[in-house]
Amino acid sequence: MAEEQMVSVGRRKGQDEVIADKRVFLKRAAAALGVVAAAGLTGTAVIQSARKVGGTNARARCAEEDVRQQQIMVGKQLLLMTEGEKQQMLDRILSSHSRKVS
Repeated sequence: MAEEQMVSVGRRKGQDEVIADKRVFLKRAAAALGVVAAAGLTGTAVIQSARKVGGTNARARCAEEDVRQQQIMVGKQLLLMTEGEKQQMLDRILSSHSRKVS
């Protein structure tokens, strides 16, 4: 009977150790998952904030370019070219082209 009690105590200790090992494993696995999840959320937050900043900068640059183009166009006027001016421009274009081709 004493031997049976010792065997059952030995089995319980073995089972307790197995249970303790499982608990340690599960705690470590949960901690690892927590770290991975936190890293993923942090990375996502950084990417989203970078997109917002990039989008804001792009919109600001676009608005600045629009204003600049409008300022340039305000000073421009449409002037019709005379036939002589057209012929001069055409001659310059053709002579420049022929120099580049040769």
